[in-house]
Amino acid sequence: MKKSLRLWSLLTLVFTLVLLVVSSLLYSLILHQNALLVRRNEESLLLSVGRQLAIDPQVTDALTANQPSQELEAFSKKVSQIYELDFIVVMNMQAIRLTHPDVKQIGKHFEGGDETTALQGKKHISISQGTLGRSLRGFVPVYSPTNKKQIGVIALGIRMQSLSTLVKNSRQGYFLGLLLSIIISALAATGLAYYLKRQLHNLEPKEISRLLEERNAMLEESKDAVIVLDLKQQINLANIAANELYQKMSGHQDSLVGKSLNDLILQPAAIDLRRNIEQFYRQNGQDFLFSSAPIIVEKKQIGWIIFLRNATESLFVMDQLANTTAYATALQSQSHEFMNKLHVIYGLADLKAYEELKIYLNDILTPEKEFSHRLSFLVQNPQLAGFLIEERQKFLERKTQLLIEITPEIPKNQAELETRSLINLYRYIHHVLLQMNLPEKMQMELQYKNDLLTTSYLIELENATAENLKTSFDSNYFQQLLLDQQATFKLELLASVLHLQLRTHYHEVKK
Repeated sequence: MKKSLRLWSLLTLVFTLVLLVVSSLLYSLILHQNALLVRRNEESLLLSVGRQLAIDPQVTDALTANQPSQELEAFSKKVSQIYELDFIVVMNMQAIRLTHPDVKQIGKHFEGGDETTALQGKKHISISQGTLGRSLRGFVPVYSPTNKKQIGVIALGIRMQSLSTLVKNSRQGYFLGLLLSIIISALAATGLAYYLKRQLHNLEPKEISRLLEERNAMLEESKDAVIVLDLKQQINLANIAANELYQKMSGHQDSLVGKSLNDLILQPAAIDLRRNIEQFYRQNGQDFLFSSAPIIVEKKQIGWIIFLRNATESLFVMDQLANTTAYATALQSQSHEFMNKLHVIYGLADLKAYEELKIYLNDILTPEKEFSHRLSFLVQNPQLAGFLIEERQKFLERKTQLLIEITPEIPKNQAELETRSLINLYRYIHHVLLQMNLPEKMQMELQYKNDLLTTSYLIELENATAENLKTSFDSNYFQQLLLDQQATFKLELLASVLHLQLRTHYHEVKK
């Protein structure tokens, strides 16, 4: 496969070629204008010198006498040297030369045929072939100082070869300027290409395209709602999940792009864009974890990116992860414990100590039977009872015995939502506790009275661990759960015993 040019090389090449073409065109135009300027200057010089000679007494006297002279010849050569002309020819009205650089041509007719106009009293410029070759010529008529009658013509000229030399010499400075321009243009093109490459984070166009596609795929396929805001809190980008959430809330089928943040977040005062942490947010009965981060470009903030995540699902996933880790650890420890129990049972059976074996088996099985039997009488809410059995098993897997005391019995609950909220509170508390190094035993007491359910936990923990627990229970999510349930929560540490107390509404089914 043919390898394409890298962006830096391509930009440098393109910019250099463009600047080279522009410089070359400009250089050609300047040279053309310079050649015209040199020619115009020479034409002006020829006519100016001719007018000066036309009033010189030596010239007028020689034409009046119509006789060549050595003095006039020497004078014309001297003027030619001063003004760097190739020839100055003084001729009479019959175009007979009175002066010429070549003395052999004196007295002969002027060649070229372009003197006719000057013999008719008109000065002019022409290019023609003469005895000295092709040349640029200027013709000025000469008049008698006495009667103002034309008595001759002065022809001044510079050979085209000499004119070309003048043009060539004048171009040397322009060539140096062109060379400097090309060098500066190449450096500028390289610098500009490097700057643009830096602005593109040294990425090639194909890499930019691929990253854009990957970013779009990542945003669109994310299950969390993701939106991008500008500084005016207008939505510039929204993924599929954000649009679906907006459409579900508003009933509209249009896109979020171009709308205000208030169209998605109905209670903007409940969140703070400047806090770069997860914040709990509730809307239309749905719990979300709200997080935002500033978008910084060249050390300037241009907006925010916002993530909205379903809080219930997140907590459930966290709980599953914690349970999976705990389960894996428990399997390892229980395998050792199970083998130990098998060895004891095998030993008692081998010794034929059947009475002791019966007592040992009863000791193993009775606690679980007793707990399930007592729970079925004391908790008449099946959802709550099943949850407590599962939670007790979780703590057993972590080698912690959860001792549950219930006084008096807990009746059925008249509101299923109230039961689910209570279970969510328990689940969060237990999730936090399972992250700690727990003692072998911890106590959980449930007391029901006057439609209030008070749950107390007594745990022996160190002060540092208690402080970590306090931070976890101060989270926005847990505080919002308490607020929704109109519940209260207390945390106290007395003599290395941590006391947690949760008080919630629990309305009995009326008979």
